Amino acid sequence: MTDTPRTLAEELRTRPDSGLTGLLRARPDLLNPVPGDVTQLATRAGTRASVVRAVERLNRFTLQTAEALAVAPDPCPYETLGALMAGDAGDAAVTAELPGAVAELRAQALVWGPDDRLRLVRTAREVLTPSATHPSPTGLGPSVAEATAGMSPGRLQDILAAAGLPATHDPVTAVAALTALFCDRTRMAALLAAAPAESAAVLDKLVWGPPYGGVTDRPAGHLQWLLDRGLLMPAGTRHVVLPREAALHLRGGRAHRGPEPVPPALSPVTEREPRLVDGAAAGQAFTALATVEELLKEWDLGGPAVLRAGGLSVRDLKRTATALDTTEQLAAFWLELAYAAGLVASDGEADERYAATPAAEDWLQLPDEERWARLVAGWLSATRTPGLVGTADTKGRALAALGPHLDRSAAPEVRRRALALLGTLPPGSSVPPTALLARLRWERPLRGASA
Repeated sequence: MTDTPRTLAEELRTRPDSGLTGLLRARPDLLNPVPGDVTQLATRAGTRASVVRAVERLNRFTLQTAEALAVAPDPCPYETLGALMAGDAGDAAVTAELPGAVAELRAQALVWGPDDRLRLVRTAREVLTPSATHPSPTGLGPSVAEATAGMSPGRLQDILAAAGLPATHDPVTAVAALTALFCDRTRMAALLAAAPAESAAVLDKLVWGPPYGGVTDRPAGHLQWLLDRGLLMPAGTRHVVLPREAALHLRGGRAHRGPEPVPPALSPVTEREPRLVDGAAAGQAFTALATVEELLKEWDLGGPAVLRAGGLSVRDLKRTATALDTTEQLAAFWLELAYAAGLVASDGEADERYAATPAAEDWLQLPDEERWARLVAGWLSATRTPGLVGTADTKGRALAALGPHLDRSAAPEVRRRALALLGTLPPGSSVPPTALLARLRWERPLRGASA
């Protein structure tokens, strides 16, 4: 057996206990049920559901690195990956942060193999590789080999001739010759220098994606020039696509238009006297207790009716906002907060209405600090997102407070991450919400930050 692992399972067997522990902490779903051995662990780590969960937890730069590997040769040398991320001109920040991104992908068993043969786990490649129905954030299209699949040998030879390449004996070598041309910066620059201005304009429109465009049965001369040389490939009866290697040449070798190796800064930071901030926070806590208490009094003997589809009607939300002397958006927040804490719910009667629950009476008897802690605990773990109230769902219907379509599984994680980030600031300090959202979106771009 060679020192180089041939499979993910073989590589996992070489990891120290700390490495396996880190993998299981990063991807806890791999423990359910507990795998019997490393082979089972590797198999489970490659399942689509588990890979998608892992990819969703990647920060933006690590995700961009995985996306670059998905459009790179398989296996991919580290130098090739570095060129895809930093481009021909280089990027010091990308070069500095890339080892950490690759290490993170390795730690999560999404990438395996030595630096000269990096392999993206097959399922991750399937998830991230661009296709006509599943475009990639890279904006890249299929490779020359993929775009020419099924093309007649005669047509391939015609493309070679138009591109100034010698004829070959079979389709495989023809595709290899065309790919080599598109990857050769000097020869490719000479080919494009002869392109009509209109042809160059078409390439400019497609270079950063989407790489697909429409074409008629009789393409205009500037389009035909590109088709003749394989700079555009047929992608169906009336569509064409810019091959990946040609796009990378036009981009200066970069897989991403804007790699983001460094997280957005939490700035500008506004510093305030911590004592004043603590006083204001305490005031807001008492406001929360008083508002929820007022809501429970309003609904003690039966609140508004539950809509047939679930939730509170717009009219009843307005009435509740008036009773609480607040806005409708804030009223929706207080309603959802009380609901998350188990203080209000449907009464379950035939004429279904919202009402205070038996737990509300116990809550009202607690000391203020315990009542506050109960509200905070309910909010922190709730999947409900009151900020979506009033927005439209996929069918154009307005989402109702306490309705069935406000659950977002990522909400608790987003709240905890937001609090953790704010906790890194000096006491009493704050940053604009836009800065916090930008950082959250960088940390988990596929999970969102809308909770």
